[in-house]
Amino acid sequence: MKSNSLIIALILLFFSQFTSAQGINVAVSEKAKINFSGMIQTQFNYSLDNDIDITGKHHTGPEHFSRNSFSVKRARVQVNAVINDRINAVMLVNFGDFTGNPQNKVLENAYIKYSVNDYVNFQFGQFRPQFGQEDNYPVDFVRSIDYSNQYYLFGSNSWQSFQIGVSYFGEIKGISIPIKYAIGVFNGNNRNQIGDNDDGKIVPARLVFGLGKNTEFGVSGGAGKNMGQKIWAYGADIDYKKKLNEKWDVEFVSEYKQGINSVAYFAQEDPLIPINRYAMRGVYLQPNIGYSFKNVRLKKMEFAFRYEYLDADFKQEGNARQSCIPMVSASFAEAYAIRVQVGYLIDRYQRNIPNTTQYNTDRIICQVQARF
Repeated sequence: MKSNSLIIALILLFFSQFTSAQGINVAVSEKAKINFSGMIQTQFNYSLDNDIDITGKHHTGPEHFSRNSFSVKRARVQVNAVINDRINAVMLVNFGDFTGNPQNKVLENAYIKYSVNDYVNFQFGQFRPQFGQEDNYPVDFVRSIDYSNQYYLFGSNSWQSFQIGVSYFGEIKGISIPIKYAIGVFNGNNRNQIGDNDDGKIVPARLVFGLGKNTEFGVSGGAGKNMGQKIWAYGADIDYKKKLNEKWDVEFVSEYKQGINSVAYFAQEDPLIPINRYAMRGVYLQPNIGYSFKNVRLKKMEFAFRYEYLDADFKQEGNARQSCIPMVSASFAEAYAIRVQVGYLIDRYQRNIPNTTQYNTDRIICQVQARF
């Protein structure tokens, strides 16, 4: 926590200099520059069920809980220091984490990137491993309300979200099927950890193939050790984007993943079942249709629908979760700088478990976003 506090204090020191403008460049030397940027996401959540709170948790007791609430989901500030033509350093913090338990949170990105050319690039520090389509874009560009449930489950198992380690990546262009590639080595115990809790590491890798002008096909795979136990995961995804004309565009994203749920395994006090019986898998499909305006204020309307199936323990009892999120969004500036979204979250479980979040729920979520 001391390191987080120091970082936050340093950013606050500069905060007054960049809140009134977008991306101020501060000269550090003849070649080095520092660029500040940020993003704010606010939400209003409303549960349509009398016994379900805004987090999706079911209640049978007399305790008080909220069925509707405003919140600041993310309040991010990013610092990007371009040191020279090959090296830059990035730091990203989320002040929205202070609204809950900030332990092992707040600091998201903290890495140094060294680029030689298109083929040879290295990253050191804390960042998101390349292990799926959702690692390729920040959350403010997500076509739905948030990342998928799959992303957060595999993130808690160290394959996605923010991890500490090193990565090598690049891209081969100028061939019939362009290829992007990445491989890394990570501690495997998630973000903001002072040290590792064992000698085990995870090694995720990814290949993305450009199949024509509008389609990308990606495959991911990884293996490693966690507290002496062998773990693995793999997945595949497809991303199709096409601009039909100057007004209409479409996009379709789908992704499948499967792997060992080591979090569930180590949550048992005395696990007797082998770790390979703790298995997770999921798939989601998300079409998106966009309509652009020439209006000075309203730039674009988008209509998205995400269907997701996720089972965190499919080889044993399991409790499969199916989610549907129809959503409409309106952008009032380019690149989602000002964006308003309204989504209807429908969750259905294989079986309801009282007094937990594994319970059927219907919620309405309104999200307002500003990027600067």
